[in-house]
Amino acid sequence: MSETSLLTLVTNPRAFFESLEERPVGLLVPALFVLLTALISAVSAYQISAIVAQMMPQLRGMGPVIGGIGAISALVVVLLMWVIYTAIFFAISMAFNGRGDFGRLLSYVGYGFLPQAIGGIVALVLSWSLLSNLRVPSITDPAMISEWTQSLMKDPSMRLASAISLLFLLWSANIWIFGVRSGRKLSTRDAVITVGIPVLLYVLYTIYTLVI
Repeated sequence: MSETSLLTLVTNPRAFFESLEERPVGLLVPALFVLLTALISAVSAYQISAIVAQMMPQLRGMGPVIGGIGAISALVVVLLMWVIYTAIFFAISMAFNGRGDFGRLLSYVGYGFLPQAIGGIVALVLSWSLLSNLRVPSITDPAMISEWTQSLMKDPSMRLASAISLLFLLWSANIWIFGVRSGRKLSTRDAVITVGIPVLLYVLYTIYTLVI
């Protein structure tokens, strides 16, 4: 992908996807965007998982192992979300008589992960300073570990990082709307509904977890 087409993706996604309609489906570039997002998520998960391991005396010294498990899990989850988002958009678009194969839609949804990769880097920078200098208590009670972890996630830095991630998700949603529009041959209105329903539900759930 050239710099020009990359700029078109983020500034004029409608034109970008329309330019792909007559081309063969390509998964390499969108897969790289998704993989970049997954790797950033893995770094964050590694750090948090390693911190939780430090809290438990029986897991002292196993921080890197637990962190690695957390990182791999986060990476797999993001890759799965690529397929899950595509499947949800594909299913909802069927109500609007959407036309177009799953592979092309998978490719277009992958392109929409680019803002989340950017947002992930910003959120990681915000949370890194807090997590790197965190004093980890020694706790044996699982309930207390859960309570401490929840309090950590409500720290202003972590909440800001989560809020920024949501903003970049909305940017992704804007790209997905035009990807679904082209990939499933929908009107803009129907594409907005197709993408808006699952994304809005996820955003509302995330906001709920941040404020309770």
